[in-house]
Amino acid sequence: MVLTRRDLSAVAIGAALGITAAQSRELRKIGLQLYTVRDLLKRDFEATLRNIALLGYREVEFAGIMGENVTRTRDLLRHLDLAAPSLHADYASLRSNPEQSFETARLLEAGFVVCPWLDPPERQTADDWKRICDNLNAIGERAARAGLVLAYHNHDFEFVDLAAGVRPYDLLLSRTDERFLKFELDVYWATKGKADPAPLLRAHPSRFRLVHLKDMATDGSFTEIGNGTLDFGDIIEAALQSGVEHFFVEQDVAPDPLRSIAVSIAYLRRLG
Repeated sequence: MVLTRRDLSAVAIGAALGITAAQSRELRKIGLQLYTVRDLLKRDFEATLRNIALLGYREVEFAGIMGENVTRTRDLLRHLDLAAPSLHADYASLRSNPEQSFETARLLEAGFVVCPWLDPPERQTADDWKRICDNLNAIGERAARAGLVLAYHNHDFEFVDLAAGVRPYDLLLSRTDERFLKFELDVYWATKGKADPAPLLRAHPSRFRLVHLKDMATDGSFTEIGNGTLDFGDIIEAALQSGVEHFFVEQDVAPDPLRSIAVSIAYLRRLG
């Protein structure tokens, strides 16, 4: 699969405009969460990564699909001038055998391992969430000993009050040790949960190190960055002020993923 001139037109416009120095070099290394292109990766792993690099993405975050051989994937990333600073690993695996995920992270030269989801039976009550916090602390301490950082990625359910008005995300922030757990803020899902991403980032500057940039259409569905309702200028400013190190574009559902991620990166570059 090869991108056409038309596919690249939106990116070319954004690239020509560039990014101002005031927005910091972190945003110049825009990343992509590979869940966005999961079906393309299954069909042609190498060509999809080549197209991502051609569009101007400099980082990727893995979410399960890593190619037939992780070492070969690492070598391909180097060849394409792509870095993989982060990967997602499911909660069950992190509890039962975290070293396996840690070893994969080391092979990919990643610094972060992210817990991306909790199954509903795990998270029904405040006591469930307290156990989750204890588990994340323990896994995060093991990650730190391995030279890695554990992070937690949200959806919207973390912002829905439990009994007595307890909000799970508040428990995650207050009951986990910031030495052992950082956060990856998914701005779409936080907004879906009625949380405002920029103030949240500013309120906890020591906790957030990764961000998923994802826009919300007026009907609440997923859309390309810049085509929806989120204020990415404010979000990115807050993220940079709070010490966020990596930004990953993501669109959970996209009829034409390559075109969608081209539109998103062009818009982010125009923010400068």
